[in-house]
Amino acid sequence: MDIAKSIILSVVQGLTEFLPVSSSGHLVIVRELINMDEGLVTFDILLHLGTLISVFIVFRNEVKALIMAIIGIIYDVFRGSDIKTAVYKNHYRRLALLIIIASVPTAIMGLVFKHFIYTVFSSKQAVGIFLLATGTVIWISERVPQANIRLSNLSLWKAFGIGIAQGFAILPGFSRSGATISACLFAGLHRDDAIGFSFLLSIPTILGAGILEMKNISLLQFTMDSQLPVIIGFIASVISGYLAIRLLLTIVRRHKLTVFSVYTWVLGIIIIIWSIV
Repeated sequence: MDIAKSIILSVVQGLTEFLPVSSSGHLVIVRELINMDEGLVTFDILLHLGTLISVFIVFRNEVKALIMAIIGIIYDVFRGSDIKTAVYKNHYRRLALLIIIASVPTAIMGLVFKHFIYTVFSSKQAVGIFLLATGTVIWISERVPQANIRLSNLSLWKAFGIGIAQGFAILPGFSRSGATISACLFAGLHRDDAIGFSFLLSIPTILGAGILEMKNISLLQFTMDSQLPVIIGFIASVISGYLAIRLLLTIVRRHKLTVFSVYTWVLGIIIIIWSIV
């Protein structure tokens, strides 16, 4: 891997991980365009780690509060408090519970169906179809009546449903952020809370996927000549991920997500035609 390919893949990963346009779909296409059909597992994990760090940077206060909330719950339970009392003590403790509840179906779907999905739908045509599906889901979510429910009032069942929606991101071309933001809007969440919950929900998802792939890490994949591209790629993924989060926060708060619907529709059609031709 040279520096140019490393930067291209890193920027694409960083930007599309959080924008509702599907990172997996874009990486499939970009890798083929630059004649790099298969990526190094270790490099892919480092890119995901880079995007995860960008979430920590933007939402550092929320992440710190959530960590303290989880520690507080464990401490109170060990001191004899019942779980319900410990969890509902403050907003961040309940938010931690919502994230855990939403992560459960995502983890189950990923573990059970991921291999089957990539075996059946590992084609450019499938990527194009699911990009069209992503755009359609986003377009519909922008047209449902908004209840503007605050995150503190989100039910556990709705959080579970959002987690199921996130699980569909194992489909190549189906956007994780698009699925979760749309599901949040369908659940009636306020737009600010929808985007915030989507980003925070990405933490256990990306972290869990990285941990599962740890067994495949091999530092021997990297020679001395390849270390510089990897380091630069990691830094590029952090920066591009940070910029993508800031951009999406601005768009969601000031505008609608329809622009991403149009983008994924156009890209999906192009990819389907490309796969046929």
